[in-house]
Amino acid sequence: MIWLELVGLAAAALATAAVLVLARPLMDGRMLWPALGGAAVSALLTIGLGRAFTIASWDYLIGICSFAVPVLLLLEAAAIASGADRVGRWILMLGWGAIVFPLAALVPLWLTAGCAGTDCELEDFGGVLPLLVSSSAFVLLAWLPAGVIERADPDPHDNRRAMVALLVLWAAFVVWLAQLEGAVDEFTLRIALAAVVGPAVSSVVWLVVDRARNVPRPVGRSLVLGLIAGMAAVLPGAVAVEFPWNIAVGAIAGCLASLAYSGRAWSAAGIATRWGFVLLVASAVGFLAPAISGDTVGILFSAHLDVLSVPVLSFLGVSLLSVVVSVPVWVLLRRHASRERIPAAIRVDAAAGDDASTG
Repeated sequence: MIWLELVGLAAAALATAAVLVLARPLMDGRMLWPALGGAAVSALLTIGLGRAFTIASWDYLIGICSFAVPVLLLLEAAAIASGADRVGRWILMLGWGAIVFPLAALVPLWLTAGCAGTDCELEDFGGVLPLLVSSSAFVLLAWLPAGVIERADPDPHDNRRAMVALLVLWAAFVVWLAQLEGAVDEFTLRIALAAVVGPAVSSVVWLVVDRARNVPRPVGRSLVLGLIAGMAAVLPGAVAVEFPWNIAVGAIAGCLASLAYSGRAWSAAGIATRWGFVLLVASAVGFLAPAISGDTVGILFSAHLDVLSVPVLSFLGVSLLSVVVSVPVWVLLRRHASRERIPAAIRVDAAAGDDASTG
């Protein structure tokens, strides 16, 4: 349906506007032509190759490409936070948009297209592999240079603006994910419910874990972080994982993502690297959910452990591809990094005192 595609494009545009507001402190007034250029290249290659080889439908390809725009904006924010100049940002955006995103979107579908059984079926309804797994792995090497100045306490008005932007992003995400079904049918409500319930449960569980571990993080911030992790977790199984299993998906994602975010191993990392790892964890939970509790095909229904092979190999393959492609890019960006070019709005949660002031 054409009108559903238009709804999806409008939702993606609204999500892009919300991300612009959220990433504004990192952008430091810079123009975002590299992100837009990367989005155009990724859409051209992904849709062109996907239709030329009949790997996926128009609806799916247009849908995931439209939501790649806000992802690219966040990637460019990560590049700016890591001290990238204009040339470095173009290299980063084109590296992900022209190589990683098309391969992550099309190769897993192409390799499993001839599968006739449920043991080799790939369930990735919302395109978490190309959108979040590949982009999260792509920023794992974005470590900050030594001596980076911490972010100053933000203006309270900016916090309220960011909260509104996040809620707008969530609403746009629900609409965009539901329209990927390509029709208004009996699954539309299930998809929308998953997009609401999963993030909400993840938020609550993240807060509970923070309180249980005595993490000095404000309630509002814990809820926000859990919401984002839950959005990542519901993408792949929005159709296959039915209520109440999506509650479990949100709960597990919120718990593991909270532990990952506050882990000591990532305390020296920049916010881009930390969030890359957190979203990888949340995406992994959601990506394995259909193979475990999906309708008729999950282990809980079929008792066949071999259904895990395809999602595990796909997840690891896309992650490895992203890291390998990102290595020369981040090496280049590090060489050009300087403390003067790194904005002061990089590491939001590096210290408990900073956390206490941002709720």
